[in-house]
Amino acid sequence: MAGTTILSIVEEIKTLEQVEENILNINCSSTIKHVGEQVLEALSNQEKQLFSLWRRSDDFPTEIQNFTLPNEIGIRYLVRETYIETSRRRVNMFDEEDNLLPKSQRTITDSIQTVFFEIGERIYVILNSTNLISINKSKKLFGDKLKETATGEIEITEYMIDPDLFYWLFYKHEKDNGILEPRFEVSDIAGFVGNIADENHTIKGNSVDTPSLLVTKAFVSKFHPFRSLHVVLKYQNYTLDFILNDRSECYINPGCSIPNIRIDKQIAASIIIYGFIIPRLYEIFSEDEVWKRDTTKQDFTKNMGLEVIKEIADFHGISAEEIIVILKSEDAKEA
Repeated sequence: MAGTTILSIVEEIKTLEQVEENILNINCSSTIKHVGEQVLEALSNQEKQLFSLWRRSDDFPTEIQNFTLPNEIGIRYLVRETYIETSRRRVNMFDEEDNLLPKSQRTITDSIQTVFFEIGERIYVILNSTNLISINKSKKLFGDKLKETATGEIEITEYMIDPDLFYWLFYKHEKDNGILEPRFEVSDIAGFVGNIADENHTIKGNSVDTPSLLVTKAFVSKFHPFRSLHVVLKYQNYTLDFILNDRSECYINPGCSIPNIRIDKQIAASIIIYGFIIPRLYEIFSEDEVWKRDTTKQDFTKNMGLEVIKEIADFHGISAEEIIVILKSEDAKEA
């Protein structure tokens, strides 16, 4: 699956025209290091400089494009590609005789297809990469227009996924036949990643029938935090198959079904997921009064726990009386 990362542009940039004026004209260069002055003087500017710039992405148009979301709302987007040159370590810049290697052999190049889109007078950026090293290299091409924390970390509060959303999706799939609202449903849950105790203890489940797996039910019964969920969502005649994690990264399955598509499917799917699906999920999630009741979560996880006990008991032929004996012995120990 192709992975994407969402970024947020500062509030004063409200249109794609402003993106063109204030971001896409940014480029920078630096001179290679660890090279003597005489060698540098003999090199052409192209050979001794490392460049970072925006460029056209494959054959995608460079003009601002229009796209219609599944709810018939129009959205504008712009496609570019970051191109970053960085030098290899000094030991990999010279041959055995200490001669400087050609630029192509001593330079690392990174490029990321980048989609800017407008929504609610805000600009967001979809990077078709989840590689943190490449993303950090590309951040220089946004200048001071990228929303970041004081420590330089990506700030994207609008798309920070609440782990409770994952449980809610699981609950809707199991208890409401996946129905979120008319013509919008959780068709399938194909996998998950979660933590037990702390972030160093990870559990995974991947199956064509993930919700019925014993490991899934046991995980849900303890209300452990989900880190990611692989879902298949259907909205009208759209089918979106993707993995969403708690870092707002998205891994999109090429099997997504998008009717009447006239643009690249990966771009279309990512715009739909970030521009419509996630915001709409949060709207329904935040308005679900039944889910907000403490008893709803308690009853749901309790029932999952009972199913785990029953499945294990059936497998081993354990009787109800034997379970009662164990519970009584545990109560006696605690007393």
